[in-house]
Amino acid sequence: MNFLNIKEQIKSNGYTYESFGAKVGMSKASIARIASGNQTPSFETLEKLANALDIEVIDLFKSKKGYEEPNGYVEYLGEVHKITSMEDLKNLIDKQ
Repeated sequence: MNFLNIKEQIKSNGYTYESFGAKVGMSKASIARIASGNQTPSFETLEKLANALDIEVIDLFKSKKGYEEPNGYVEYLGEVHKITSMEDLKNLIDKQ
């Protein structure tokens, strides 16, 4: 399960899954699977989503519910990485 706040970001920007999917070139179903945590997005997908929302990738990991540290999973170079701190995400981004 992914704990990204993509659902909140999409909603707060006035999109539905369908309209946001159209904006980023993904299906409504793919957006819904990522937002619900049923699909682990690649880092490239996270970049695409963040760019479309005009936010940084790290903002997709920040919880709106008061948690300080990010919490989620991302696929990068064929491996799934658990992100539980800002340092985890920074280390992953630095690998690029």
